[in-house]
Amino acid sequence: MKRLSESHAVGSAHAPADFDFVSRDVGETQSWLVGRLRRDLVLEPLGRPGFEARLTAHGFASAQLVHAAYPLGMRLGRGLPHDNLTLRLVSAGGTLYSVGRETLAAVPGQCLILNTALADRGEYAEGSVHETVTLHAGEVARTLQDAFERPVTERLDIAMSFDAGSATGAAVAGIVAAIAGGFRGEAALAEAPYAARMLRNALIMLILESVPHRYSSWFERRAVAPAPWQIRRAIDFIDGHMAGPLTVQDVAGAIGIGLRSLQEGFRRHKQISPHDYIKRARLNGVREELLNPLSSRSIEAIARHWGFVNRGHFALDYRQAFGEQPSQTRKRR
Repeated sequence: MKRLSESHAVGSAHAPADFDFVSRDVGETQSWLVGRLRRDLVLEPLGRPGFEARLTAHGFASAQLVHAAYPLGMRLGRGLPHDNLTLRLVSAGGTLYSVGRETLAAVPGQCLILNTALADRGEYAEGSVHETVTLHAGEVARTLQDAFERPVTERLDIAMSFDAGSATGAAVAGIVAAIAGGFRGEAALAEAPYAARMLRNALIMLILESVPHRYSSWFERRAVAPAPWQIRRAIDFIDGHMAGPLTVQDVAGAIGIGLRSLQEGFRRHKQISPHDYIKRARLNGVREELLNPLSSRSIEAIARHWGFVNRGHFALDYRQAFGEQPSQTRKRR
């Protein structure tokens, strides 16, 4: 793999006090990064004697934001491959990755997006400074599945760089800056898990809508939203079938529209997905029965009646919807 041009090797303007972790030991740095990124990494000095890493990491909604400076550069060998989507914004120095027979480069003014499972090795130039967001493949797949309610079964084969000054680059940088800003001062984002998840999902969807990949065709055709009367008819159907098996596809078929049209219609007219509407309606049914002094069924039996078969997921969904455990609701009847 070719070396980064010396013209891109710019000294770091950040002092060690700006970072949570400063080390001149490659092994110690490797362990620190592995523990935070949850992926196998092999770090090596760039070639000349000496090594130094200056790092700060923040976890948010199963993702990681790492601010890094490598004054003497670094080589990154390949450990066990992990399907993590890595987004990097370079402010000094530069990054090279070997992806098969190709070399993927990012220098100041560029953004890099890469499925790390595709990379064989990497190199950071002397004086490299960058922000890196690591999005775990499982969360990326779940976000895409939730948006389209279709299964994601294949790897996202993304490996490219793009101009940070482009519309996409500016939007990506803006979201990353918002995430980073949320950890400054009193670190409000650390205490706001729902906001952190929304920022993560916004970043994922912006990337998936902006760069080519095997699921790009999902974004090409926009469904025509059904009329409000069709959404009212869908809601009537849902309300009449709460206690039995019910899928979004069942609802779409019952009122005679496509699945994508139903999803678009709920988002436009109800500001919620049909899947979430069904779940919330069923949770409301559970709550009403828990508060009913005449009900003698157990909490587990009530949950099963309303379609919740996994106790752990049910308890989490209920607490997120109403701010208390089902047992706490029952005590108040």
